[in-house]
Amino acid sequence: MKFYVIPNMTRANTFSVTSELLEKIYELGCTAYLDTSLKTHFEEKNGTVYTDDPNVIAESDAVIAIGGDGTFINAAKLATDCNKPLICVNAGKLAYLACLEGDELGLLGEVVKGNFVTEKRMMLDVSIIDKDGEIIYHSSCVNDAVVSRSGIIRIMNLSIFCNGAPLIDYLADGAIVATPTGSTAYSLSAGGPVVEPSVESILLTPVCPHSVFSRSVVLGGNSELELIHDNSGEAILSCDGQSAVIIPADARVTVKRSRKYASFIKIKPDTFIDVLNKKISG
Repeated sequence: MKFYVIPNMTRANTFSVTSELLEKIYELGCTAYLDTSLKTHFEEKNGTVYTDDPNVIAESDAVIAIGGDGTFINAAKLATDCNKPLICVNAGKLAYLACLEGDELGLLGEVVKGNFVTEKRMMLDVSIIDKDGEIIYHSSCVNDAVVSRSGIIRIMNLSIFCNGAPLIDYLADGAIVATPTGSTAYSLSAGGPVVEPSVESILLTPVCPHSVFSRSVVLGGNSELELIHDNSGEAILSCDGQSAVIIPADARVTVKRSRKYASFIKIKPDTFIDVLNKKISG
């Protein structure tokens, strides 16, 4: 098998975990592709190929990401674009999406044997549409899309529509639209519910709402949302924690289910609830 390996070298444990992973890939008679920039970090050995070829992910059988959930989310987008599954190896802390912990790399052999399942996770398509109806920004999300203020924190009035009908107004610091995968990320920190990934739905959670009656809303997976801010200050949109983009005055943000699904390889028999209990109790 061929694996495209994406290590997050800003993590303290990534070097040791990735080094052991590359050794395991070599032992299994497989090939590991890494970006050329990583040559200075790891030894060149049989089974390891350094390349800048943009087509190498498409030529691989799977992508392996080493780091935390942020690393996994970014890697999932690359893998999804090439219709490849992702193996997540934890080199961070919580890492809800981790398939393997750093001391479980021996289980990689099960992937080579075909002893695994692939979990499909819904994604979101997010767009900014200007006052003339033109799409001026588009992104796909594995976790969430966040509308908030830029610069100094100020409350904003957000009007949210679902399938063209008024849904709710939030007077808050912002709002999060999340997938079930993203329910354990920023949405959870903001008081949103935890949703099992197999329950395809869209979560709407206000950030620091200025009302005791403002709550999260869980909507059907086929819902289409529009978020319109009150133009009282500069608003921004951030997708999966990426660099924010400015939402122009009189523009709106639209969010709906994507046609694409992120594919995560699962080797161990533990359930979502098992992982949740383990990570939270920690």
